[in-house]
Amino acid sequence: MPGEGKEIVVGISGASGSALAIGLLQSILPLDAVARIHLVVSPSALTVARQEVGPEIHDARSFVTVLGLEPRVAGKIEIHSDDDVSAAISSGSYPTAGMVVVPCSAGTLASIAHGISRGLLQRAADVQLKERRPLVLSFRESPYSLVHLENMAAVTRAGGIVMPPSPAFYIEAPSIERLMQAYFFRVARVFGLELPGDFVWRGPR
Repeated sequence: MPGEGKEIVVGISGASGSALAIGLLQSILPLDAVARIHLVVSPSALTVARQEVGPEIHDARSFVTVLGLEPRVAGKIEIHSDDDVSAAISSGSYPTAGMVVVPCSAGTLASIAHGISRGLLQRAADVQLKERRPLVLSFRESPYSLVHLENMAAVTRAGGIVMPPSPAFYIEAPSIERLMQAYFFRVARVFGLELPGDFVWRGPR
């Protein structure tokens, strides 16, 4: 059974945007309110990450290594194989605070939208919807086709949250790092987590 703090499922699918997954994990793992991260990395995500991060990415454990976290914090990560559909997070009886798929590919969005559970990542997402838990999909395709829009609408009707990493240009001194951190700030809030920093719009100054 889960201990104190939140347990969150993080799925990494095969869309471009490995830096989003790495940055989000680096942001939320040190929080005391996070007890455990259940990490599921799809095979296609590993292929993309080898191009975007480096050849050292060869399995899910590689993601943990590149995070550069101290052992105590990195120890909060429980890695699950995408093939392991018998993992605890494949069942609604295992209580988690929700799930984020970051980045979320078009194929993953389509599968989740239509209840097609190919592998643990998609099954875990299906569990969040049926248990009425938060499910955030960091959809990375652009521009959107009608198929994308219809799948996004289907997921939204089912209770999911489609949250593309749209830049918050209103923040002061915007840089790629601050724009990404502002995005992580908003994702974290979905799960009731507060990241350090002020990325809240407070009106004209």
